[in-house]
Amino acid sequence: MKQTIWDASYLSLFCMELHLIVRAGIPFQEGIALLMEEEQHADKKQALVYVHQQLELGEGLADAFRGARCFPHYAVEMVQIGQRTGHLEQVFYALANYYDREAQIRQSVRNIIWYPTMLLAMMSFVVLVLLIKVMPIFADIFVQLGAELSSVAQLMLEIGMWLGRYGMYLFSALVCMLLLCLALYRFDGVRQWWRHAVQSFTSGWKANQLLTSSKLADALVLTASGGLSIEEALDLAGHLTEDDAVQRTITACKKAMLLDGKTFAEAAQAEQLFAPMYCRMLAIGFRTGEIDTVLAEVARRVAEDANQALDDLLNRIEPAIVIALSLLVGVILLSVMLPLLGIMTAIG
Repeated sequence: MKQTIWDASYLSLFCMELHLIVRAGIPFQEGIALLMEEEQHADKKQALVYVHQQLELGEGLADAFRGARCFPHYAVEMVQIGQRTGHLEQVFYALANYYDREAQIRQSVRNIIWYPTMLLAMMSFVVLVLLIKVMPIFADIFVQLGAELSSVAQLMLEIGMWLGRYGMYLFSALVCMLLLCLALYRFDGVRQWWRHAVQSFTSGWKANQLLTSSKLADALVLTASGGLSIEEALDLAGHLTEDDAVQRTITACKKAMLLDGKTFAEAAQAEQLFAPMYCRMLAIGFRTGEIDTVLAEVARRVAEDANQALDDLLNRIEPAIVIALSLLVGVILLSVMLPLLGIMTAIG
């Protein structure tokens, strides 16, 4: 059956519903039937029908999810671990929180991209109107008055005239390039190359570092909730993140724990896996036997820090775009208005 992976927000809701089903002691076959009856979306209902049919045939829940092809690979793996260890209730609760935070982070990242892009497009449209439509009018006025444009205004006029002649060709070329990039992005190799390029470009950004720490913390909560040891949780969490730097840091942490005899909190602080205050929280969690609770709290706090860093980045980008393009508009207008005011003053 052909299905697309469900989005993070829906997965969060679905996993929370399964958590409540397990907690209430309802068999999965009956629980999926209840969800299937309430589902309004045709594709999602089809997937639930498939899962229900597989459960009726005696398949395990993880195998049914895998066959439905609408659940992420690691969600299926965590359900399988939960079945094996008897921690399905905790796994579904952790999955619900994991995908909820992932949805929030994705929305924040979309805001970082979407708002500045729209702002840049609108301000660029204003600049293009000034260059293509307004500047020639001022040029005609100067000719009628027997005056010459300033060097800056002449440059702006020539740019506007060039854009007026070749602007549609340039726009068409940009659209074709965009469509080509979208077509190529469907290939796995291109997607991997693009993700690696983005990671390399943003590796030093505070927001990106907090994002990767947040994903790692969520992954550790997710794996630890399945009853795994911290070493096993680190192994599986390394597969949950696509960031090469984080994977190398996880490997270094495991090496420090195995060869140097360090605790996870000490290794995490030494390798800068998390901020020092969070490493202290982890140390206390191990000493008190509340590591699952502490990991969940660390994940929540790191996610808040990541969202705040993204908001701060957006708050810096938007004013920078407005200031830069406003200065450009000001230069265009002043390059013709000041000489024109001088001529009008002389005539008066």
